[in-house]
Amino acid sequence: MATSKKTDLLAQPKAVEIEQYLRSRLKPYRYAHVLSVQDVAIDLAERYKANSQKINLAALLHDCAKWMSDLELYEAAASYGIQLDEFERQNPSLLHAIVSAALAAAHFDVSDPEILSAIRVHTAGSGAMTLTDKILYVADFSEPKRLHAESDLVREVAYQDLTRAVFETSRYKIAHLLTKGVVIHPNTIAAYNSTLREINESTAHAGAPLAAS
Repeated sequence: MATSKKTDLLAQPKAVEIEQYLRSRLKPYRYAHVLSVQDVAIDLAERYKANSQKINLAALLHDCAKWMSDLELYEAAASYGIQLDEFERQNPSLLHAIVSAALAAAHFDVSDPEILSAIRVHTAGSGAMTLTDKILYVADFSEPKRLHAESDLVREVAYQDLTRAVFETSRYKIAHLLTKGVVIHPNTIAAYNSTLREINESTAHAGAPLAAS
């Protein structure tokens, strides 16, 4: 994206308001992560002709509840009337995405369902992801400040094939969760399966499909 266009995007009043909130609430490393996600997401939006204004807000808001403790996240979910599934009740690391979407709507008057969906699924993924969902999901995993080697690999893939980047992200997440011996949200498995099918369908004419394991 041209520098002047990106500068204008970052200077929009809503974006500035959100950034000020994040700077006052988040720990420095988390705030830096958000800005890095924002940068990657905006670039991917340009690459894939997505709505850059929606991507910008989704990226800024995706961790807006990350300053809360586990207890505060559970309390916030209850106060917003969020019905948690069994996996979310057992795994507080999944709550910040759900609560961030609710906070974005309640505190920043964000009503666009596409933005709220991207925030909500940016951690666990989904089997039916929009372009905005995919961009934020991949940008959150692959931004340059992430320390795991897989982030660099996914980011490189993302600029060539976004669906494959979503597949690789979900694959890495599943493998990591398996090593930890924790439950895996069905949405992450659905993201893996749906993108694997997309890749196989698009490459079927060119040779053997990807293996499912």
